[in-house]
Amino acid sequence: MGKQLSGTSIFRTALRASTALALALGLAGPGHAQNSDDEAKAKKPVLLGTITLFADRLGRALTDVQGHISVVGGEELTERNVQTLEDLLRYIPGVTPVRQVSGADPFGGQTGIRIRGVEGNRVQMVVDGGRIPERIIDGSRDYLDFGFTKQVDVVRGPASVLWGADALGGVLALETIDPEDLLAGRDRGGQVTLGYGELTDATDVAVAFAQRFGDVSLLVARSRGIDHEMKLTNADPTGGRWPCARPVIYGSVTCGAFNPLDRASDRTLVKLVWDIDDTQTLKFTFDHLDRLSEIDNTLSRSATVFANPRERDIFRTRYAAEYEASLAGPIDSVKATLAWTPSGYDQHALSVANAAGVITQTHDYVNYSEDFLELDVQATSRFAWGGSEHVLTFGLDADRAETSYDRTRRVVNVTAGTDVWSVPTGFNFTDGSTTRADLYLQDQITLLGGKLELTPGLRYATYKMKPTANDSVVAHPDNPTTARERKALLGSLGATWRFNDTYSVWAHYGEGFKMPTFQQLYTSSTSGTFDLVPAPWLVPEEVKSIEIGFRGEYVAGFFAVNAFQAKYKNFIESFWFVPGTNDISYRNISAVETWGVELEGGWDVNDRLRLTGSVAWMDGKATATPGASPTQHLVPPLTAVLGASYELPDIGLTLNATATLVDGMQTVSPANFTPHGYGVLDLGASWTFAENAVLNLTVNNLLDRKYYEMGAAGSVLAATAATTATVPPELFTGAGRTLALSLDYKF
Repeated sequence: MGKQLSGTSIFRTALRASTALALALGLAGPGHAQNSDDEAKAKKPVLLGTITLFADRLGRALTDVQGHISVVGGEELTERNVQTLEDLLRYIPGVTPVRQVSGADPFGGQTGIRIRGVEGNRVQMVVDGGRIPERIIDGSRDYLDFGFTKQVDVVRGPASVLWGADALGGVLALETIDPEDLLAGRDRGGQVTLGYGELTDATDVAVAFAQRFGDVSLLVARSRGIDHEMKLTNADPTGGRWPCARPVIYGSVTCGAFNPLDRASDRTLVKLVWDIDDTQTLKFTFDHLDRLSEIDNTLSRSATVFANPRERDIFRTRYAAEYEASLAGPIDSVKATLAWTPSGYDQHALSVANAAGVITQTHDYVNYSEDFLELDVQATSRFAWGGSEHVLTFGLDADRAETSYDRTRRVVNVTAGTDVWSVPTGFNFTDGSTTRADLYLQDQITLLGGKLELTPGLRYATYKMKPTANDSVVAHPDNPTTARERKALLGSLGATWRFNDTYSVWAHYGEGFKMPTFQQLYTSSTSGTFDLVPAPWLVPEEVKSIEIGFRGEYVAGFFAVNAFQAKYKNFIESFWFVPGTNDISYRNISAVETWGVELEGGWDVNDRLRLTGSVAWMDGKATATPGASPTQHLVPPLTAVLGASYELPDIGLTLNATATLVDGMQTVSPANFTPHGYGVLDLGASWTFAENAVLNLTVNNLLDRKYYEMGAAGSVLAATAATTATVPPELFTGAGRTLALSLDYKF
């Protein structure tokens, strides 16, 4: 078992040194800054040319964005064998996955991401612009698959003006490959990828092929992945510093292990692209994911219950038609996308009991769906007016989502021969429809010969939720079936001042709001000890955010530093005990505020050696009611990620080393556990051993250090054995030394 580190002064010194080093990476080489010829520009690090769509919907270099966006390219996804959110976000400070450890949802895994301390459905997740369903309490948001992905964009902070009101805390966006990514100007091309990940004993196979037929190109891709429960080799099976009362004597897993899991993920991606002429393109997409998880829920075992298998089948299918045209006239280009995306999951739990010779089989079924019909129409106009140049982007972003929740129970008394169906208690809520129809506009204004850029933006957002009672909810006087509506005008304003070709300063102001979910508004269920009641009093969550940043670009490197402050109000709190009752519901709390500083840099020391660094520090506070004393809001701790890569072109080998240093967590409460700081070292290698064939190897946490992820900060030090049996803090232990391999062949 690895050793646990503590947040010592030596560790903090290392963090400060890493911050200084990250700055040095960017500031190195200013003597070459004024060399702006084409040859010098070609020598810039690859990451300087990375393009993101999430600044203006058109595509801009990261170094020109008025904000902080991280991009993980498809090549890096393959090299690191990225299969989970934990893999994806490993080297992005300030952005962390949310790990599910509660026995109430025994499937485990990741439930979403946390951006600058804001998590859950407040972060919008999209694939090719299509929405991912929101997570419900007894559900999952595990609809992502990183195969066939061209790049992943992580937008920090509100992005509501261009991408919708729900992008309260940020955006996680996946973009899939197109036929041309494999063709590269040829008539046919393809790719085969094999992968293995030790952490979840995962294996995956992916095959993609593209063919050109004159003006039409076709992509067909298929993948299958098999994985299992996460193995936390450094977790203490006895529960560590917490007591553990799991029924191990009846076959339960320990407090340091997840339930046995077998999971199969099948993905099919088909794209047909018709280049109508030099100015018009029509694209059709079919993207289907099916993920079947089967577990042995050992936590329910007892002297009478001897089996509790469960399965959850998650599905998402997207049918999309996309048209793009370049025009002559006042409007330069038009892009329109119409998509239908049925999504959801079917869940079945079986409990087999033998009580005094009476054998019963209890079947619990949950069927959840969230189906989207989406229309996005975007137009761009470029023009000059007076001494200014404009790039005006405007359009319609509309969708309708049909939400359905159905929960039933079947109890079969094998001994007596009875078969009874009923509606069980739980987080039952109404069905319903959500309609959004937003108009947006953003103008990129360039003044003073390119030195000054202003980017004002507006979105007129509309939101209508219409509930429909179903058989799973209990009638309640506070559960009206009347529609909830909200209309709002959201604004943003960005500015960039370029001192010269090297240095620039930028600022950005953004707003956003998010409606409550159907489950938050319309949950209605009873049990023997408490009731889950509707919350018609909820109002939308809102945010106002401001950021400022400073950048430098050189021939061989860059640096970027920014500071942010976000003020949220009406944050929705879950599991609120209504005073004077035995009811549990939701409520808006007064305010949450987060602030921090982020820094990153990169430097090509020579043709072979590249150094990179990034640091994020942030803090936050929450105020439950007006006038109440603020409390600590949980945000990621001070984190530094330092990387180095070295190329040996003669043998086709690239070596990588990445060190992650994390300071101790903030103390959320004196009664809670405070995770200590830690440091881990990852090593990797990519070897082109044959033409178009690359073997990738990664060893994470080489020194096998034990540490706790930030989710452990919610664990009470004096928690009872019964509590920790359901939510063992040891399951927040970071992964030990693990190996990942992938083989990538292109033809």
